[in-house]
Formats: sequence, C-alpha cells, structure tokens
Amino acid sequence: MKKEYLILGIVIVALSCYLVFHSEEKTNYKLPEFSKVAVETVTAIDIEKNKTTVTLAKEGEGWTVSDNRYPVDSDTMKELLDVIEDFQVTALVSQSRDLKRYELDPENAVKVTAKNGSEAVRTFEAGKVAPTYKHTFVKLDGENGVFHAPGNFRRYFDKDVEGFRSKKVFTLDRKAVTSLVVEKGDVKREFVLETKEGEDGPPSWKAGDDKAVDPDSVNALVSAVSDLECSSYAADAAKGEDKPLFTLVVDDGEKETLSVYDKAENDDYPGVSSGASDRFILASYQGNEIVSKIDAVLGIKPE
Repeated sequence: MKKEYLILGIVIVALSCYLVFHSEEKTNYKLPEFSKVAVETVTAIDIEKNKTTVTLAKEGEGWTVSDNRYPVDSDTMKELLDVIEDFQVTALVSQSRDLKRYELDPENAVKVTAKNGSEAVRTFEAGKVAPTYKHTFVKLDGENGVFHAPGNFRRYFDKDVEGFRSKKVFTLDRKAVTSLVVEKGDVKREFVLETKEGEDGPPSWKAGDDKAVDPDSVNALVSAVSDLECSSYAADAAKGEDKPLFTLVVDDGEKETLSVYDKAENDDYPGVSSGASDRFILASYQGNEIVSKIDAVLGIKPE
C-alpha cells in the first residue's frame, strides 16, 4: 500500500513540475500580432510553391491571373482576401526544424505575399491543415517555429493558373432577358418576352412562328444557362469548321451567344461562347441537361 502511495506521489510531483514549466514556457513566449490589412488597397497577390509563382493582379473592380489576364472568380477572391485581411496566429505549435511533417518544407509550403504596389503588406507560408481541420500550420518571416492560424485555408491558395481562373462562360441577367433564338439541327425557333416575371407569375413567351409555347420549358432553359460554368478550358475543345450541336442567342440588353458541339470521346461537350475568350468543356451531365432543355423548347423528342 505504501508503495502505491509513493508511486502516486511521484506522478503528482512530475505532473506539477510539467504544468509549472510548461506554463512558464508559454508565458515567456509572446505570439506575433498582426494588424488588419485593408483589402481594398491590395493590388497583387504572389503565390509561390516549389519555385513556381502564380500572380493575381487587381484590374478595376475585378482580378486576373497570369500574363493572359484570365478573370478570377469573385467568390474565390473573397476567400483569399478574407484570410489576408484577418490573418492571425493563435499558438506556437513547434520550434522543431522538421518542417516536412507540417508541409512547410521548401517543396510543399505555399508562400503568400499580398502587395500594395511593390510593398508587401502580408506574408506567410501555409502548410497542411491541422488534424482538427480548424487551423492551418503556418510559418512566418523572421520567426522561428510553426504556428497555428485559425481556419482551413491552404486549399484556397494551393492552385495553379487554371485553378484560379473563373469557370463562368455564359452569364445572363435573367430579369433583363427579352428574347432568345434556339437552333439545333434543322430546327430553329425564336421566342420573345410577352409578360415579365411578377406581372402574372413567371415570364411568358411568344414564338416567332406563332406556334404554341411551353413557357416553363423556356424559363427552365434560361435558368440552366444563366450562370453556366465549364469544367475546364481547352484550346482544341471545338473546331471552328464544325457545326454546333446547338446554338443559343439570348438578348438581355446585349446579344449573348452559346454554341455547344457534339460529345467528345469522353462524353464531355466542347463549347464556345461570347462570354469566354477560350474554348471550353462542359461535363457530360451539364451538356446532357442543357440538351434536354433545348429539345423541350424546340419540341424535339428524345431519341
């Protein structure tokens, strides 16, 4: 019995010493503090990984990526700028030089530098997400050690040019649409707005050929293509001499054109549009959905 008390006493003393010294170590280390960055003053963001740098640049009210000045999706930019604006660290995780375990070694770390002109206003290196998925391991310039930063945000920055590039290829102001011309094969129909949304329910349409119109089908088609995003871009996605599978011309104050071609070998659909500078690819399920709505509007029965 005395032996058990002796062991228990030793354990209590050891734990007490650990808590005291551990507490002192934490108290003696002061975490770096960061002021907010006014994101409206950020003009560029350099993102470097394994000696490759991707640069995002502000142009007017939007952002572009690479020398080709591809537009960056506004939601993507908000995620990046939110992290840059409120960046903080909450704990010193390790002073070990073993950075690879945190993916903060030179091959894996994602270095972020936000600039106002030529001046860096925020710099940090992002490693992997912590096991709780509530923090990201980070490294700071001029600081030894690995820190916790709130949030799971490495994935926002760890992308190539195509990853940052906006995938929106056809955008409409649905409430401003006044007409559309739909063509597939030898069938072509024009629809003109008869009543606006809210006057007597959903918008209603009149056909140029004076045949019956199913307004639900027309509205479903407009809805399907209003904020159309591609799955990827490809220079040879559609050949200029090929005839499109279908073409859609919509007037929402400006004439917007969407042409989609027959399926490729992988069942995806190549396409071009007035809203995209390059040819693009629609995933099979996207193309199939739009084709079915085109057929419904034109009165074409599925094969």
